[in-house]
Amino acid sequence: MAVLRTFLFFLGAAALSSVAVLCLWGDIAIFDHDIPEVSLTEIVQELVLAGIVAIHFLLAKKHELLRYCNILVGGFFLTMLIRELDAVFDLISHGSWVWFALLATLCAVILPLKHYRQTLAQLTQYIRSPWYGVMLSGLLAVLVFSRLFGMQAIWHAVLADGYVRIVKNAVEEGSESFGYMLCLTASIGYYCNFLRIASRKPSHADAGV
Repeated sequence: MAVLRTFLFFLGAAALSSVAVLCLWGDIAIFDHDIPEVSLTEIVQELVLAGIVAIHFLLAKKHELLRYCNILVGGFFLTMLIRELDAVFDLISHGSWVWFALLATLCAVILPLKHYRQTLAQLTQYIRSPWYGVMLSGLLAVLVFSRLFGMQAIWHAVLADGYVRIVKNAVEEGSESFGYMLCLTASIGYYCNFLRIASRKPSHADAGV
């Protein structure tokens, strides 16, 4: 049964990864976009981030186990969502997303800082989670790999006189979308495993989430 669950989860993760590529193809081949701020790829990225935020805040609200850790993780992805929605916040004032992100960060750290000993213990448990590695891989893809791989200097060197911006954008946004899908996969796996562990009402020493 465990092997079957793992296989089915792999198929689900593969499907999520395929969505990232399909969104790119749709933007370029169907909508003839250069992947602007309002595009299928960007919208799906924002929906994925919203899903990740909802998963962690839902767990924080309903379960005391790892509550402060889930608030921190949810708050972190909420700031990433606000950053992705910078074009919306620019309608208020250019660059105003920064202030909303700072407000979200402040709200997310108040309780964890107030109960910092529990927070540190919960973060230790979270790091031991089997899904932490997948989450970390996704963040590396979003925050590091996609930024470096999408550098104009690289694609000017690769394409030389044949350089077109859409190639750089497709590579960068595709890498970023794949990273977000990894984070969503990790969050769903963490959610399922969390509920299984929480249903057993484990002690604070339980590190299996």
